[in-house]
Amino acid sequence: MSRDEFEKLKSGVIKRKQKRKLGLFIDGVGLDRATRRIDKRIDLTKLVSSLTNGLEPEIARYYTLIPHEDDARQLAFLDAVQRAGLEVVVKRLPPKNVKRQVAMDVHISCDLIGYSMGVFQDVNKQKEANSGGTQQFGSIIMEEHEKTLSLNLNAQRDSGVKRIAAIVCPTRELTYAIYMSHLLEVETSLVDFGLYGQSEGWRGIDHWVDLSTSETIWR
Repeated sequence: MSRDEFEKLKSGVIKRKQKRKLGLFIDGVGLDRATRRIDKRIDLTKLVSSLTNGLEPEIARYYTLIPHEDDARQLAFLDAVQRAGLEVVVKRLPPKNVKRQVAMDVHISCDLIGYSMGVFQDVNKQKEANSGGTQQFGSIIMEEHEKTLSLNLNAQRDSGVKRIAAIVCPTRELTYAIYMSHLLEVETSLVDFGLYGQSEGWRGIDHWVDLSTSETIWR
């Protein structure tokens, strides 16, 4: 042991190295709107590579809406999304004569909070463990809110895991979910073009990533 290491040990400042885990959440509808706004075409493979920065994501999902009737071009695009290393989560739009709001915000919010609480870790082991019976999940009421967060934070500290979440082109409906992830000590990054809406109402954002300045993600 070196002298410096010995001195650190005496002072009690040696810290266990944290393992980093990444969650990547891409709002496909928001991304499409943003790229149309700046009139550029993005390469999803390059985008994923730039955002993961060498980390293997624990979860990497692309959320989008698809037409009510299957469209060959849309299906081909979704195949390309999968080839970029993203799991595709879709919801169908209603028929043309049906007026109904459809969005992916709830799906993204649930996955983001689930990732923040470690739901997606060791997925295969969980599936094997659950194959012999049903898994029950307790409900969380608002009065138990802080207690639940505290218990989960202790579990994350004990496991030595630092979670990072990158949320690409989110809508304002994700504000609370992102803030909750921040409270769960997840390092949150909001990824958009031109820091869209940076100063208006967002809470719990640790980093802002401006894609419009990138030179490597375009087709």
